[in-house]
Amino acid sequence: MSHWRRLSRKRRALYLALVVLALATAAWARRTPATQTTATGTASPAASLKAPLPPPADVFIQKTSAFPQGNVLVMVQLTSQELAAKQADGTRSFITLGDLGHQVILRDDGQQGDATANDGLFTAIASVDEADLAARAQADQNALNAGAGSIPQFSGRVITGQQTQTAFDYAGFEAGRVVRLTRAVVKLSSATPATTVATSKGMAKIASGVNPPDQFAERVLLIRDPGVVTDPSRTVDPCTGAGNPFGVWTFNHLITEMANQPASGIDPSFFAETWLQNWTANQTINSFGVPSRLQMQAIINQWRAASGGGKLDLTKAPLRLLAIVSRVDLRRTTGGGGGYSGNATGNFLDAGEARFIFGFVLPPGWQLQGGYPPGGAPVINSNGCQALPFSVIFEYRVPKCHCEAVRAWAQNWVDLNNYVPGTAAYNSRLELLTEQFVRANANPARPNGSAIGQVRSNEIALQAPWELREFQLTQFPWSLINETTTADTADDSFNNTPLFANWIQGNIVPAISGPTWDQPVPAVPLFFGGNFQGAHPQAPGPGFFWNAPGLATLGDNWGRHRASLNSCNGCHTGETGTIFVHVDPATPGLPAGLSGFLTGITVNDPAFGAPARTFNDLLRREADIQQVANMECLQFPTVNTAAVTASLQATGQLPSDLFAGAPPTPPEERLSVGVDDMKRVVVLEVH
Repeated sequence: MSHWRRLSRKRRALYLALVVLALATAAWARRTPATQTTATGTASPAASLKAPLPPPADVFIQKTSAFPQGNVLVMVQLTSQELAAKQADGTRSFITLGDLGHQVILRDDGQQGDATANDGLFTAIASVDEADLAARAQADQNALNAGAGSIPQFSGRVITGQQTQTAFDYAGFEAGRVVRLTRAVVKLSSATPATTVATSKGMAKIASGVNPPDQFAERVLLIRDPGVVTDPSRTVDPCTGAGNPFGVWTFNHLITEMANQPASGIDPSFFAETWLQNWTANQTINSFGVPSRLQMQAIINQWRAASGGGKLDLTKAPLRLLAIVSRVDLRRTTGGGGGYSGNATGNFLDAGEARFIFGFVLPPGWQLQGGYPPGGAPVINSNGCQALPFSVIFEYRVPKCHCEAVRAWAQNWVDLNNYVPGTAAYNSRLELLTEQFVRANANPARPNGSAIGQVRSNEIALQAPWELREFQLTQFPWSLINETTTADTADDSFNNTPLFANWIQGNIVPAISGPTWDQPVPAVPLFFGGNFQGAHPQAPGPGFFWNAPGLATLGDNWGRHRASLNSCNGCHTGETGTIFVHVDPATPGLPAGLSGFLTGITVNDPAFGAPARTFNDLLRREADIQQVANMECLQFPTVNTAAVTASLQATGQLPSDLFAGAPPTPPEERLSVGVDDMKRVVVLEVH
């Protein structure tokens, strides 16, 4: 008799149950995609719904009445390289926008609006105000009729050609055709800008009269008109004390609002002095030594004496306002699954930055003993006050994240072009804008409730050579201004080293490709083969640039350029043909002089000799802010995240209906996305 026959009926039933369970488990394992769990046991991108939008090759929309969730289909086309990357990470069939609380999915599986599976065209349902689209088409056509024509094509910061502009095809949209949604047509003040040609040393001297900015730039982008920066009701002259020492554009006001004493308990004077003391003692940041620059103590001592002893009187701050700057072009967007994305997804985290630029002065009777030579600082008024080569930039993150709010923010800045700087109409409108990010509690989610992102300095007044530093509010909920590592800049000791070559060839070069070489690249990390990111980059001479041994290919060339341009000291010297500062704090009179990088310059590659790169950053910003001001905001319903995740985990496929089982998304909770903004060239450099 066999072993099976000798088993009891109960034991036979138990064995059969175990066999069935084993077979079911094996079948489930075969059905479950291998990408659901990584080798480390963490959820795969597909299982965690992290499939962020890469830079799309094209964006289209199509009118539809087939779905209750919206009246338009939004389609993004990816490149073959992007599709291969999605295939590798297990997210080939979908793209995500938003976060798990407001999740949007674009699909490429031939279902729910997607016409053809696996064609690289990803589709989502959305809503749009058709009247807005009609107005956009008319505005595009009006701009073309007014002579908009072509505009410079920027690859990152570099002009690489001309771009033909076309109006949105509203007639085609109304007829139900798939139509391309490009960025808005804009008419630039100067579509064919003049440029300064750098000398053989790669430099062009700052001068206020060389390629002066056009009216739009002066009124909207980089506001340095004396009628603004010396407005007696909003600023104070640090040399004479004339003006309003409590004005909304003074150093005093910015520091007082940033300290937010009613909430934090931090005295603004103490707040300011502890910031200055970052220069007076040796520090170690990310393991790298940051030597003191003791001439700062001379400034503190003379400021204290001018204050009558005791704490620093902020109304006597030795800083003059040089410029107010809108940087909508630095707006950030989310990645799929939440968090920051280096790409342009149209789902905004903020409306970019806005900045105040100040320059230190030496009031009458003040001096730097043994520091910057007194004769080297220009006298800027009749009582002997001197302007120091020492810039301080307050860089605020504008806390606006809905597409409509970002668009309105850009529109308000663009509207300034209709008014004359220095007039009551202009200055009052500008004040309404600046107070939105300067005032205390502008961003309650940040330390001190301040919208400040970082404070930067660039100087040679305290000690040679030129040095750049970065400071942030680093503790929540209350913080002083602490010195930090400097964004996107390795420690200077790694220049011209094999490690920096490894960084370029292993991280920058693989992320970019020709002919544009402008794809987003990774930021310099704290650690790369050990501690890597530095804290006080220096520029020993105007021809400085970042380089590395063993770079030979065209890709290496562009990788080196991108890494050098991203760095603080590379951008302020040989990589852009700049003599250390883009807005000159030591300009004898006002307005402050500007660099060729801002106003137009052609620079030969400082390492390879070629190619020649043409920069005109104010022109790039002009096109961008106008396009944001005319951006299309579409509303996306959120999917049933639980059902989608369960389907992916069980079958590896999206459910046929992304919204089944979830209540309709209320209009106010839909994800608002600037769809045409997906096509912008992202600028990640902080400069």
